[in-house]
Amino acid sequence: MIGPLYTAFALFGFNLVQALMLMAWRDRVRKEISRSDTSTTIASGSGVTVIVPARNAASTLVALLQDLNAQDLPKALHQVIVVDDHSADDTASVVQGMMLTWPQLTYVLNAGEGKKSAITTGVALATHEHIILTDADARCDRARSRTILEKMQREDLDLLLLPVRTSGSGAFVQRVQEEEQAGLLGVAAGEALLGRPSLANGANLAFTRSAFNGVEGYSGDRYASGDDVFLVQRMKNAGKHIGYLLDRRVLVTVEAEPTWSAFLQQRLRWAGKMRGVRGGFSCIGMIALLSPWLLLVATWKFRVASIVEENGLETLLFLVLAWLLWMVPAVALVREVRRFLGQRGWLLTTVVSYMLFAVYAPVIAVLSIFIRPKWKGRRV
Repeated sequence: MIGPLYTAFALFGFNLVQALMLMAWRDRVRKEISRSDTSTTIASGSGVTVIVPARNAASTLVALLQDLNAQDLPKALHQVIVVDDHSADDTASVVQGMMLTWPQLTYVLNAGEGKKSAITTGVALATHEHIILTDADARCDRARSRTILEKMQREDLDLLLLPVRTSGSGAFVQRVQEEEQAGLLGVAAGEALLGRPSLANGANLAFTRSAFNGVEGYSGDRYASGDDVFLVQRMKNAGKHIGYLLDRRVLVTVEAEPTWSAFLQQRLRWAGKMRGVRGGFSCIGMIALLSPWLLLVATWKFRVASIVEENGLETLLFLVLAWLLWMVPAVALVREVRRFLGQRGWLLTTVVSYMLFAVYAPVIAVLSIFIRPKWKGRRV
């Protein structure tokens, strides 16, 4: 029983470290949520440029542009640039129609291809130093741009990571996505708030034009996706000042994928970019993904009858504790984030979703090595 005991103890040890890390993230997230920033006066004449990369987004753009037009910043200080990534629908006519009564709205065709090129095209046309990225299918609060600008000026930030809420109609596949994205938001926020940013969501991101140009934007990136995590990586390596803001006023909301097929395609796109993430996080993340599988194998091999043998009870105890350490802190973090997002739900749903994530995440990570999915008719 020495072999099984050592295995159980090693799994217990790893999950203990992971649990302590998750608890630290949860505590930091909770502290940030409860903190009330003092509003500051925006520097005279300063404004923001919102860049909206769009491809075949005619069905969602109107609602987003209405949100952006209603921002409580003075119109002259709020530029919006929609960069059309060679859409095959009515994206151009939707934007150009709204431009007739909105002088600060600009439509431009992507100078290259893909989201990174679209962002670079928008940055080149930006009239303001502070830039906010927003996906074409998102919705936002009217105080978002002002609150972001205040935060960046108050703390002299080069890059500001921001929260994204995934919302569904109640279908199980969409509930799973809500839970998953709440968990990833908690990880991203916890890491960044503790001074080790690595994850971000490109649907809601802000940076200064000088910092973006200073790290040469996305120059040399060979991955089609990853406009968020690769920019964080470049900014961090360059010693830029990176922050995270957990404030409901800056939330953007995106719709969850409606089907399992669309869900799989989206996760394959996201997983593909992680191959390009350098540093310890990707290795630690992969070990964390494999942890429940290793626990399952160790538990499967454990024979109930061996409890009465030497070290049998200790082995069982370490296995039970390892499972609890794997489950409880992660679920607690997700529940904390969902409260911030205003998403109430059953505890059982969170537990089941986390167990499903443990099953499909490693599979998708492996599949992403061999499969290049399509996004709006284009390979990524």
